[in-house]
Amino acid sequence: MSTTQSKDPLPVRFAVYIGLLVIVAITFVPLYWMIVAASLPQEEFFTLPPRLLPGTHFVENVQALEARFPYLRSVWNSVFVATVYTIISLFLCALAGFAFAKYEFAYREPLFYFILATLVLPVQIMVIPMYLLMAQLGLLDTHLALILPFLANPVGIFLMRQSMLSIPDSWLDAARIDGASEFQIFYRIALPAMKPMLAALAVILFISQWNMFLYPLVILESEELFTIPLAIERLTGHHRIYFDQIMAAATIAIIPMIVLFLWLQDHFVRGFTNSM
Repeated sequence: MSTTQSKDPLPVRFAVYIGLLVIVAITFVPLYWMIVAASLPQEEFFTLPPRLLPGTHFVENVQALEARFPYLRSVWNSVFVATVYTIISLFLCALAGFAFAKYEFAYREPLFYFILATLVLPVQIMVIPMYLLMAQLGLLDTHLALILPFLANPVGIFLMRQSMLSIPDSWLDAARIDGASEFQIFYRIALPAMKPMLAALAVILFISQWNMFLYPLVILESEELFTIPLAIERLTGHHRIYFDQIMAAATIAIIPMIVLFLWLQDHFVRGFTNSM
């Protein structure tokens, strides 16, 4: 078994490690402070020197948060919307990527590049047209209106198409000779070969829906349908800002994303490294 050693001089490697440690610290210090602040009463937020270790008021902060607003219901709403969106969008993106990669049809290339061109459109200019469309369909103030417009994700179609190109055509031809239908070829051959990219795309889709704020703000009116970003925005009062409750809400909000990433991290890294 061979080992690979860096040829860079020791001072260079040391500088690289120091730089990486600084980047990691800059990334995690705000996250750590959020967790610490979620366990402190608000009176201790602005004391000097600042408290650096977690306190014991996390449960009290969550109870006060839930008394002001049904936040745990918003957590469930976000989990439901993001999960349903991720599952359906994954399937549709994989299906579209498979078609663009393995089938010849009229206007295939122009249609693919047209889908890619939609990436340059910011969500802000699409909010009003999508609002009017959802109003015509009678879907305002529903979770379906949050899921439906983004199911055909251009990034997902692009990533799946690029990954599907790596599948040898001989595999598909052999399956056709054995009598497999086109959908069986997609379901039994293409999808299993794309597991790492599917996992990476699942994380991307879940986080994009989880963090969405502007569009749900326009679509949703009922508090019982609010997702987490809308619920946290509602916690900001006009006369007083309850930082302790907001920090507790933000801490709860990151737990599903951390669990999802830890669950899929091996496939996530492998999916992107294999696509490069």
